[in-house]
Amino acid sequence: MKIDLSNLINGSDFQIDLDDTIEINEIKTEENDIKLTKPTVIKGGIYNTDDGIYLQAKVYFEFQSNCARCLKDTSVKEQSTLDYKIKFEDDEEEASEEELIVVSGYTLDLTEPIISSILLSLPMKTICDENCKGICPNCGRDLNEGQCNCEDKNIDPRLAKLKELMD
Repeated sequence: MKIDLSNLINGSDFQIDLDDTIEINEIKTEENDIKLTKPTVIKGGIYNTDDGIYLQAKVYFEFQSNCARCLKDTSVKEQSTLDYKIKFEDDEEEASEEELIVVSGYTLDLTEPIISSILLSLPMKTICDENCKGICPNCGRDLNEGQCNCEDKNIDPRLAKLKELMD
């Protein structure tokens, strides 16, 4: 997703509104591949202020994942934030980690910042439902579909005396 910043720089505009979609089907990482199920939506703006040019936007996306408890495929909607100061390659001021560098003239490519924002906002574990019971550790049956007939014979030795009292 490329944005032309020439009107902001020459002063004819003070803001560029962002309300667009970008098609990102899959993000490959070292651990896994994230499959995005719908186009990613970006809403926000790029603003020219006395302190510089700033990007502030929300990124809305939906991805496919397995539930961490029952292992079923589930679709998850998330959002993340883009909040950057835009720095040009030929500027001499100190760069910090939150700044974007515009490589080609007055064109800002938002693809990499959007992907980074998505990766940073992914949950550690995806759960299909807050009430998901998971799977039985013995037989592997989905406990959301019903109880299994497994007996839990693994008793913590520290609590074995309590078990004897219950019997």
